[in-house]
Amino acid sequence: MNDRAPLSPPDDAPPVPDSTSLGARMLNVFATPADVFDEVKVSPPRTAHWLVPTLLATLVGWVGVWLVLHQESIKQQISDLQEAQLEKSIEQGRMTREQLEAQRPTIEKIGRIIRNATMFAAPPLMAFGLVFWWALITFLVGRYALGGHFTYMKAVEVSGLIGMLATLESVIKTLMMVALGSLYAGANLATLLVKDFDPANLSHGLMAAVDVVAFWVLAVRAIGLSRLSGATFAKSAAWLFGLWLLWTGLWIVAGHFLPKLFGG
Repeated sequence: MNDRAPLSPPDDAPPVPDSTSLGARMLNVFATPADVFDEVKVSPPRTAHWLVPTLLATLVGWVGVWLVLHQESIKQQISDLQEAQLEKSIEQGRMTREQLEAQRPTIEKIGRIIRNATMFAAPPLMAFGLVFWWALITFLVGRYALGGHFTYMKAVEVSGLIGMLATLESVIKTLMMVALGSLYAGANLATLLVKDFDPANLSHGLMAAVDVVAFWVLAVRAIGLSRLSGATFAKSAAWLFGLWLLWTGLWIVAGHFLPKLFGG
């Protein structure tokens, strides 16, 4: 007989997480994201990790946009914003009121076309764009700033699964917009403290940026970056929150000053 004892892994081999189904990972990312990302990191590449959550986000986005754009109060807000822009054109001498009234049917027709195109195109563009954009940030920071060793597509898988949280964020925002009848409603300070939100108001923009759900999603992204790169959560969070602060600050400042620079 030539019996041999079964080979056992060496004592210093890294533990391999138990494999779970895609559905379990999509749900567990809400409660135990670190475990999900550990499993994704050592598992073979799997397109479904990012594709299925992104398709779900697209579907939810279509429903959300349809609900929002069929609210009379929100349609009135959009109409008021468009009318304000047209009035500015008159004040700045770009057209006369007679020209505006003559062109109004064409303007309204173009507006309906743009609105319908937005309802169809915006959700998939946002869903897929955010997955690959955040994956790029995770890859660049994780590889070149934190010294990790992982592929871009692994970052895409992690970013796609985190898209489940972003989908929940979208659902919360949509429900608040519908309930409050406001384009600017969300889980932020502006919704609590500002009655008539003005996107060009600097303080309103700053308060809108303080969004509890967005911070939660950003923290989970930092966990994903930490698990992929091997860096601490503190370093990962410092990088992502720092980049978010920079981008958000530039966006708010631009929204405040650009209209003034161009005569708005």
